Amino acid sequence: MNLRRLAAAAALAAATPSLAYVLHTSAVLRRMGEKRASLSLSSLEVTGTLQVEGPAAERLAASAGLQRSATGEVSAPARFLMKVPGRCRLELTPAGVPEAQRPAVSLARDGRLGGRGGLDQVPAAAALVRAACALLATSTAGDASGAYAAALSRRGVAVSEIGLGRFDGRLAYVIGGRSREGRPVAFVDKEAFQPLRLVAAEGGALQDVRLLGWGSPAGGDWFPRAVEVAEQDALRLRFTTERAHANPALPDAGW
Repeated sequence: MNLRRLAAAAALAAATPSLAYVLHTSAVLRRMGEKRASLSLSSLEVTGTLQVEGPAAERLAASAGLQRSATGEVSAPARFLMKVPGRCRLELTPAGVPEAQRPAVSLARDGRLGGRGGLDQVPAAAALVRAACALLATSTAGDASGAYAAALSRRGVAVSEIGLGRFDGRLAYVIGGRSREGRPVAFVDKEAFQPLRLVAAEGGALQDVRLLGWGSPAGGDWFPRAVEVAEQDALRLRFTTERAHANPALPDAGW
């Protein structure tokens, strides 16, 4: 009987995240920083495809001169650029458009958001850039827990609160409260300490930025296979990684 009870308790603990041991937020962020630091990234260039859906697709198509599909989406070649610390840029790279005229949204080191060509007016695109900078472009020198806590706090995450949850089939630390409470939260993989998700306000609504498919042949541990942004569970944007290039020489201007 005792053995059966022990087995039942173990099974319940494995199935119920709330019964598992929860690290302090600072320990989770420190481990995430160590994971990123091991990659020795000072910059990153990721090429792929950007797909925009919903009301923003029509506005982007009109301002950037892009065609919409039969179902209303806008899809174009794109690239994501990152310089540590805190500079990120998402731009469309359609054939024949000079680099200086590409639709783009960028985040400067001081937190200023800029851009052109209509992409900077797409809340989901701005949310992707802000989330990527907070999770991937924070300085990881030394103990990065303080830098990550500051970056998440700026996105509205209550870093003093932490629990466990599941996302994309993975057990994760949930920083900021329960994900169903309609408040900013960050998810960090409990085993791999990779960032999985950041929900934060942008454009007057919560934007759910999801980092999917870590360890893929396209992005490895540098960048996820895809980044999706949803608003109220409706997909608004998806960046699909085709190739990632570590530590390219990127200019200091244009962020």
